[in-house]
Amino acid sequence: MGRRALLLAAVGLAIISWLPLGIAGVPLDTPDGFLHLGWAVAWAKAVQGGWLWPTWSDLPWAGAGSHALLIYPPLFRLLVGIPLVAGMPPDHALASGLLVVTLVNAVGAAVLAKHWLHQGMWRWALLWGAVLNPYFLVNLYVRGAWPEALAQGLLWWLTLGLVGLKQGKRLGFPLSSAALAGVILSNWNASLLTALIWLMAAGVVLRGPRQWLRWLLSGLLALAVTSPFWIPALLALPTVRPPIPEGLLAGEFFGSGQAGQFSFGRLIWIQAVVIGSILISRWLGWGRSVDPIGRWGMVLAASGLVLMLPVSTPAYELVSPLQRIQFPWRWLSPTWMGALLWWASVGVQPNARLSPSTWRRVALLVTALAAVGAWFDSLWRFRTNLIGHAPSRKEIQANRTLLACDPLVPCPKGVEALPSTGELSKRFTATGDGRIALSGVPDYSPSGIPESSWNKRLAIFWLPNWPQNNWSTFSGSGTVEVAFKSPTERRLLVKAKTPGNLRLMQWSDPSWQVLVKPANGAGDWKRRPFDAAQDRQGWTMITLQAGTWDVALRYSYAR
Repeated sequence: MGRRALLLAAVGLAIISWLPLGIAGVPLDTPDGFLHLGWAVAWAKAVQGGWLWPTWSDLPWAGAGSHALLIYPPLFRLLVGIPLVAGMPPDHALASGLLVVTLVNAVGAAVLAKHWLHQGMWRWALLWGAVLNPYFLVNLYVRGAWPEALAQGLLWWLTLGLVGLKQGKRLGFPLSSAALAGVILSNWNASLLTALIWLMAAGVVLRGPRQWLRWLLSGLLALAVTSPFWIPALLALPTVRPPIPEGLLAGEFFGSGQAGQFSFGRLIWIQAVVIGSILISRWLGWGRSVDPIGRWGMVLAASGLVLMLPVSTPAYELVSPLQRIQFPWRWLSPTWMGALLWWASVGVQPNARLSPSTWRRVALLVTALAAVGAWFDSLWRFRTNLIGHAPSRKEIQANRTLLACDPLVPCPKGVEALPSTGELSKRFTATGDGRIALSGVPDYSPSGIPESSWNKRLAIFWLPNWPQNNWSTFSGSGTVEVAFKSPTERRLLVKAKTPGNLRLMQWSDPSWQVLVKPANGAGDWKRRPFDAAQDRQGWTMITLQAGTWDVALRYSYAR
């Protein structure tokens, strides 16, 4: 009965932690969250248009387009996009996806506690720790880093698989592979960190050739299953603009004197204090862990704390791929899991007791109170995000209307719904011809676009410096109209009375072939070379002679 109650409580706690999102609505001012919502909507529109695995998104920037669907991991996008394809409003689809995230986190911790720990008190402690994890809640409510939160929840399932590998259980191998695959398909940064902690697991938890072989095969299987995503994504990375700014941000180390006014590290450093207090209280009360999973957790927590401090800079220089995470405090995800694992590993021993030393009990009480106080402080810093953070009904309806607009054609309803103030006014804008542009980050745009082509609208959300009002324009005497469009093709009819340049407000990229033929049907399509189909600002542009022409852009991704 106790174990069943634990699982039911996990579901209940997951729903409770999700209720502010599900009832009041998803906040509109989560920095990363709006990007993920936009990508999910773009994915759903492409699927509804017949492109079953879309890799190009034209929703951001009024049709300029990006490789976000090709390069960013797709799992969270699918959780939100499938309800969108089924006809659910964007905010409801997003809320349903976030419910899955909270369930993955809470149920994963409960199932791990059920199969790993023997004492009921510590099972409940691990569950509550996972649900009230400050970094998980910050990702959920403040940053909008929902794919990262999903990967964070999957770490409990990965640990459960590791327990199975250690104990020689059948489910250990497939569960480890599935959890690793889930992390890979959730978030790039989480994948990199998870690869490192999985390597640590081999040295700390597993013993003997048989266990190491199963550990290795589970990782290889995860890589093989997810290869249809990560191989094309890695091949495409050199063709896209790198993150801005690129590389590790030294000012985001905890305790760094270079932290700027808007450094996020200045807000969440207190979580490192919480984790340190948990580690100290665990050692004062129960000493070293005799359980391999607990020792692994201690190694994760201790190494994670060090890697979030400026003293670890040489380690990032030595292992240069680690600089890809940009923010050292991203180590909070595995560090929190490690601290909670080491803390709860007391429950592996059926009759674990406190150390009888009086001074240790006093020290334990002091550090426990410090941990609780710092834990509360780490959430109190974001009280305005956790309480009273919901959008109004008018904002919800306006958001639905704006996201429904086709980025290539004017949208009068969107222009009417666009507010002049508030969060939506920062995320959306109207072009001169009445099309709706969704702001975004230029990270996944084609690499050949100069930075001068961007307008830094806000610190996070950028818009292009559009060279014209209409999506398509002809510099000579004549007319141009969009005759056909789909997720993978745009076809235009150009009636040119004089020679001129046809320019489209879509970034030029080798994946998009520019084809031209006379409109009278005579002759075959002639492909224009990529270098001859772009202007100096990175927009698609070709020169046409006088006459009536069919011009087509066709997507054909091949590397």
